[in-house]
Amino acid sequence: MFDQQVAERAIYDFIAAIGLDPDDPTLEGTPRRVALAALDLYSGVGKDPVPAISNGEPIEGVYPGPVAVHGIPFSSVCEHHLLPFKGVATVGYLPGRRLAGLGDFDAAIRIIAARPQMQERLTDQIADAVQSALEPRGIIVELRAEHSCMWARGERTVGAIARSVAARGEFDLDGAYRIEALRLIGAVG
Repeated sequence: MFDQQVAERAIYDFIAAIGLDPDDPTLEGTPRRVALAALDLYSGVGKDPVPAISNGEPIEGVYPGPVAVHGIPFSSVCEHHLLPFKGVATVGYLPGRRLAGLGDFDAAIRIIAARPQMQERLTDQIADAVQSALEPRGIIVELRAEHSCMWARGERTVGAIARSVAARGEFDLDGAYRIEALRLIGAVG
């Protein structure tokens, strides 16, 4: 449970710890604003993303081909530095007996991304949520993201994009389905 007063005190103390005067008029309200921002940034903590996609439509038989949604925007916070990263997700799946509403993927990704994360874990958690909700024959998730911990600190590497992929079921196997899955998300030509 989020404790705004504790968060505000911590931010106040942090401002003092980096050598600034937290009582300076230019910083008035900053602890409150940062605490409220954290409430939004970490709103996915403790929330289950599966219900966001569990209302998939039952289908007669098996839908024969893969389905993909490209360009789903997301943002999260790196758990190592508590700095934001943002990017786009692609979710592809080979339906079993349920189809998801395409917007359901966006809702689930927003829940999972709204907690301190590593991109690789975020990718896996999205695949696991889709697997749990829809029980598809195959699932593949790709994230492409730019991390502010790369461009705002250290060597300040601007423009680097991290890619991560998670696959389950028939898309996790070698062979034709794996190549089809990678084509589906645009990872191979």
